[in-house]
Amino acid sequence: MKKSMWGAGWLSFVVALVLAAPAIAQQTHYIIQVPFSFAVNAHVLPAGEYRIAIVSPHTVQIQGVKNSAIVTFFGSGLNNPFRPAQNQIVFHHYGQQYFLSQAWFAEVDAGYELPPSNAEREYAKQITGTERVLLAEK
Repeated sequence: MKKSMWGAGWLSFVVALVLAAPAIAQQTHYIIQVPFSFAVNAHVLPAGEYRIAIVSPHTVQIQGVKNSAIVTFFGSGLNNPFRPAQNQIVFHHYGQQYFLSQAWFAEVDAGYELPPSNAEREYAKQITGTERVLLAEK
């Protein structure tokens, strides 16, 4: 009896999660203008206008509005008491290089952090003084 109740509860949870993911993805996106090229994982994206969206739990997609650039990454959820009041993305800036660090979605009160790539770790070793750059939704 306990096994069937546990199984039914687990099945209900999985179904709710699967049904909620498309609803979240449809509601959580924004357009942002990035005035410089930047790296996301091993991809370098040109300056331009980008659509930032949650496509499934903990998965964020960055897609060029006027270019064909598209990158999807798995981000760890951020639990920051000082969440931004509007949608924004955060970059780490080393010399002339920018690396995407975080994406914030104000309407669902969520933030996701991208772990530093190998390239970012190398820049961090070589260049002293990291700058955080915040860009907010248009």
